[in-house]
Amino acid sequence: MAIAIITGASSGIGEEFARQLHLLEGIDEFWFVARRRDRMEALRDRLGVNAKIITADLTTGEGIDVVRNTLAEEKPEVKYLVNAAGFGNFGTFEELPEDEVVKMIDLNVKALVLITHITIPYMINGGRIIELGSGSCFTPLPAFNIYASSKSFVLHYTKALNYEIKKHGLRATCFCPGWVETEFLGKATAREGVTAPKSMKPLLSCETVVKKCVRAARRGRAMCVTNWFTKVQHVMFKLLPDCILSRAWLGMLNKKI
Repeated sequence: MAIAIITGASSGIGEEFARQLHLLEGIDEFWFVARRRDRMEALRDRLGVNAKIITADLTTGEGIDVVRNTLAEEKPEVKYLVNAAGFGNFGTFEELPEDEVVKMIDLNVKALVLITHITIPYMINGGRIIELGSGSCFTPLPAFNIYASSKSFVLHYTKALNYEIKKHGLRATCFCPGWVETEFLGKATAREGVTAPKSMKPLLSCETVVKKCVRAARRGRAMCVTNWFTKVQHVMFKLLPDCILSRAWLGMLNKKI
């Protein structure tokens, strides 16, 4: 029985991956992993899928162990792993509380790596891993530093992992969208007075970008950049020094640094 594991399945991009993968053939069961059980149960009921609900806070060792122990007990045949759990807050080092910094690193980096490593032994030939990167991973971004840096790690990690797992018949894809219309943006800018962009455009449809990523992952691509604006960012990163790109970003912020 082939399964798809999706972290961060309670909302946004994770929820949309569940919808898109549900349209594919060959997935017998989903494992939804997140903190909000009620949201995951509602998603299961809306899609009408066979789904195991795993309530876990992946910023903690206990949360990781919940997934680890479930894998060991069930010994599933994993066809897709989607690490969509993650969060980011705007703000300079003076504006971000230490606990938020730690949680961003723990969820965006540590949890992603650990969930990937404990799942790979259960993946079947032809399996696909999708790691949630970001359009922010290409450029140093003051006032979005921790999040962007964590996603830069994800990009390099996924590209290297893709080489390591080919011999097992597996492929890994780093998903790099731009600004996507989800609750992420509202939470990232929720605190008043922090340094943040004046505008976040173009704002992309969650359905559109996830659909493109699923297609890219099935083709075995190591990276999926989903729209023209983010593709331009990626090209500019290769051509221009970081200082020029970072200065352009500084001009988009709501206050000077």
